[in-house]
Amino acid sequence: MNATKLDTLAVIVKVMVASLILSIVIKYLAPFAEIPPTTLNVLFAVLSPTAILAIVLLLNQHD
Repeated sequence: MNATKLDTLAVIVKVMVASLILSIVIKYLAPFAEIPPTTLNVLFAVLSPTAILAIVLLLNQHD
């Protein structure tokens, strides 16, 4: 395997490990976070991933 494939594989493994850790944290620690089901919290939870992705794409566009 060449260096490019190893770098790509390393990034994939890092993302998978981060995803695993995040899912474990959500599964076991999220029940302790008492977040009230208000409209504002729901809107934040639904719209924040889209807003974050839009910001990242806009920042990458300028590079």
